[in-house]
Amino acid sequence: MKQIRVALFISIFCALFTPGLWAASVGITFSPVQCEYLNIDWRETYNELLGMNFDLLRLGAYWSRIEKEEGKYDFSELDWQIEKAEEKNLKIVLTVGMKAPRWPEYFIPDWVFKKTIPPRWGANVANSGILRKFTLEFIAIVVKRYKDNTSIIAWQVENEPFNRAGWQDWWISKDFLAQEIAKVREFDNTERLIIVNALSSPNTFLRFLSRVFYKKDPVAEAIDSAEVPAINFYPAIGHQIWGSKICFITQPKERVEYVRQIVRYAGEKNKKLWVTELQAEPWEPGELVHLADEKPITCWPESFAIAFKELRSLGIDTVFFGGLNIGYTAGTNIRMMSGWRALSKY
Repeated sequence: MKQIRVALFISIFCALFTPGLWAASVGITFSPVQCEYLNIDWRETYNELLGMNFDLLRLGAYWSRIEKEEGKYDFSELDWQIEKAEEKNLKIVLTVGMKAPRWPEYFIPDWVFKKTIPPRWGANVANSGILRKFTLEFIAIVVKRYKDNTSIIAWQVENEPFNRAGWQDWWISKDFLAQEIAKVREFDNTERLIIVNALSSPNTFLRFLSRVFYKKDPVAEAIDSAEVPAINFYPAIGHQIWGSKICFITQPKERVEYVRQIVRYAGEKNKKLWVTELQAEPWEPGELVHLADEKPITCWPESFAIAFKELRSLGIDTVFFGGLNIGYTAGTNIRMMSGWRALSKY
């Protein structure tokens, strides 16, 4: 069995980027869930990430990890993450709600569905009155616990609420999201920002398909709903369809024009667009995480370096990288490092 090691893309990325590009707030998203998928120690990985020169950190309040039993809360993991970030003077965006970064997207405790029938496939998950009730209660608990923490600069309410996701392809309605935002404001009426994000579709073909399944563009809905709208931006993604592995790769001109239109729409609403996830890891067809020895098709150091530069050229000055824990074998390490050296030209 090959020994799996962890490549932290962003550490070398930070060292090689030219200083001018860093005239922005640059952050990372951390998830213990992803570390567990990669079979690595999440605390050790987290400490390594905190040693890098980032401005911001995006963390998730994972409901199913915090409230495994109804009314019994264990915040020890999240408390530890926040305390360690404070030691490094990092500013934090904290996600709250039933959705959070990483698969399976919805982190609803098992006990909730012992009290109600899960929504059908493809449904608005907020159709369940019991689920709405418990979600709002959980949000209130989280906000009350952390509202006086000055390191937290923003609440992100849900993660990609308008995008269909997870095993059941659920989504969250705009009216319930408004209730969630109101619940946050009920317990935190400060000027702390509220973020709503959406998974964007830079690939022209995938964007066409999304129009078939969505009455309204999730990105537009996020912009309409948020104080600070944001997108999750993945220039290359893979899908396994009927046994066939397909990668959807976007071209620079295609994705720049797409994001330009999003920035313009946000500007018309007097809002400034953030990027809460810029792809910094592979999204290979049929894979939850990429652990193979082969070079991935969907992400490599040069690719997300170019994408970062494109976003900065469009005036987006707050960018979080998504995907910092990449498993790779010793054989891949040599090729990985040569890829990093290629970044120096940017």
